[in-house]
Amino acid sequence: MVLLICLQAKNQKRDFQDVQRNRSDTFARMADSSNLGTPLLEPHPRTRRGCLARPYRRVCDFVASLPAALKRSYSSVKTSFTSFFLTIWTSAKKEPAKTIHAFKMGLALSLAFLLVLLKAPYAIIGSHAIWAIMTVVVVFEFSIGATLSKGYNRGAGTLAAGILAVVLGQLARLCGHVAYPVVVGLSIFLVGGVVTFARLWPSWKTYEFGFRTFLITFSLIMVAEYRQGDPLDTAINRFLIILMGAGIGLSVNLFVLPLWAGEELHDFIAKNFESVADSLEVCVEEYLKGTVLERVPSKIFMGLAADDPVYKGYRNALVSASKEESLASFAVWEPPHGRFRRFKYPWLQYQKVGAVLRHCTYSVVALHGCLRSAIQAPLPVRLLFETELREVSVEGAKVLRKLGKQVQNMQKGDPAEILDGVRHAVERLQQSLYLNSYLLIKQENGFDDDIPDDLSLSVLPELKKFEHLDHHNGFFRTGSVHKMGIAYSHDDLIESKRRCFKKLNSWPSRPIDDFDFAKDSVLEQRVRVLESASALSLGTFATLLMEVALRLDYVVEVVDELADLAKFKYPEEDAKSVHSKTSGNQVENMVTTGQKNC
Repeated sequence: MVLLICLQAKNQKRDFQDVQRNRSDTFARMADSSNLGTPLLEPHPRTRRGCLARPYRRVCDFVASLPAALKRSYSSVKTSFTSFFLTIWTSAKKEPAKTIHAFKMGLALSLAFLLVLLKAPYAIIGSHAIWAIMTVVVVFEFSIGATLSKGYNRGAGTLAAGILAVVLGQLARLCGHVAYPVVVGLSIFLVGGVVTFARLWPSWKTYEFGFRTFLITFSLIMVAEYRQGDPLDTAINRFLIILMGAGIGLSVNLFVLPLWAGEELHDFIAKNFESVADSLEVCVEEYLKGTVLERVPSKIFMGLAADDPVYKGYRNALVSASKEESLASFAVWEPPHGRFRRFKYPWLQYQKVGAVLRHCTYSVVALHGCLRSAIQAPLPVRLLFETELREVSVEGAKVLRKLGKQVQNMQKGDPAEILDGVRHAVERLQQSLYLNSYLLIKQENGFDDDIPDDLSLSVLPELKKFEHLDHHNGFFRTGSVHKMGIAYSHDDLIESKRRCFKKLNSWPSRPIDDFDFAKDSVLEQRVRVLESASALSLGTFATLLMEVALRLDYVVEVVDELADLAKFKYPEEDAKSVHSKTSGNQVENMVTTGQKNC
């Protein structure tokens, strides 16, 4: 039995060796075959790692590249943090008021948080101290006027809501146990609807925050009364804690680097005068240079700041209505301070000055539109009126800058003296247009011979399809439009000449019918009319420029009204007051010195 098993195992081993030998022979024949350039199968040499060789190699490559990857990541993170902090530093340096406001906000919150950290106030106030912190967050604003406005609205709303909630709660209790919840629910419904309607009333828009505070406080006190049964204590605690929070916020905002809304409004209006004056001068200079601008500026349509210097100048004056309104409403709440030491200072008059200045700026916007118009006057025609146009723009800009300096320095000027220069400039421009108006009208033979031949005229793109055709002896011949020619594309010119020669050399020869003659005459007339309109566009620009100068009368009038209401002084009075103060100080010094010598 054992022998049989050994023989069977030996036979199986021999069969396995034969199979292995046949397989190796097959691989050898496939490698030596002349029909195959390369072996189909090539056994990989075995290594000590076996099937783990490839993952092991990947791990080694990853470990080897890890330092370089970490170095790149560190450099990118360092660059990102550097650029981030550099941006913050640049913004803080450019607008220090924002940095000051952030510092003051942190200081106010820290002082309010002392009510929780210290044991003595926390033992009295308890968990209600959170209302003081919330009041600081809600009330604390950028300027003192805004902080006073919100503080007043929050305090008045809380007090009125507390009184009304206590009164209605007591009346609801008198109605009995059954009707008590019904009366409370009905009271909340009626009060909520009436207060919300009053909040949406246009004349009470200033007190919107007070109405919101009223609704919140009234609802909380009514809930506390219904569930806890002690509404008076809740109302008193809430009102006192809100007063504490408002006092902390107002004290920090008033005594630590104060930011006044009135000063910001004053400087903002004066700066708008300067920017509009710059836009007016740049617009006229670009027009006289013949600058070609993009016809469809998408950034300007979207109200974004573009690279156009004219648009940059007047943009702030156009979009400043809401800012002026908010600053004026906050400045009314501020006490007398700095240069504005009068009670009931006319802050709302600044808003009127800004509105009239925007009315003048609209004409500057129309002038800017002439620079982007499709129909432009030729440059030599513009230069004929260069002196008058530039004089009106310079004098108008001088008026705007004078008004801006008057507002900034709180000085009063003579309106007639301010407008004298621009009025004379407008008269000279009107006289020049009257005497040279024939230059803006295209005659039958074109413009005068003094105009150079290489002058190009920009008209509507559809006019580039047509060429001037003269009728001569019953035939059409090609010719120039006039000495101020239209710029043609090469393909349009070839196509037009091809049509003309086809008419001249057609076989058999045929006369031109009346229909073709009428059609070409209409095209010729259309070209001539629109060419004249291109030159007349100079009249449009000059008229708009004179409109800017005429609207300056309203600006001067409203600034003079502000000077009267705010008690601005003439420059001579300021000089006299300064001189008197200086002389008085000198006399006092002399007296003091004499007393010491004695």
